[in-house]
Amino acid sequence: MLALAGCAAAPLAPPGTVVPAERLAQAVQPGVTTKATLLAQLGATSSFRFDSGYEIWRYLTPGPAGPVGEFVVVIDPQGVVSKARSAPAPYQTPPKK
Repeated sequence: MLALAGCAAAPLAPPGTVVPAERLAQAVQPGVTTKATLLAQLGATSSFRFDSGYEIWRYLTPGPAGPVGEFVVVIDPQGVVSKARSAPAPYQTPPKK
């Protein structure tokens, strides 16, 4: 019963943790950086886990008026970053007509 209480009290990851691009570039090295290292250095962020064990983590990069880019990390089933890429702007749902 205590184990369940601990899980319920854990905070949910934010929709996209904002981290400066320079910090991301220094902290993420495919084939070297682990999931535990990402959590310790950059914190939790939005993520998706596939049945295969792979995970996708998405960090946002800041700009003067809010997030202006995204940094996506692929984590393999062993917990090691296998790929990472950055893009100038996060995907946004088009406005409904």
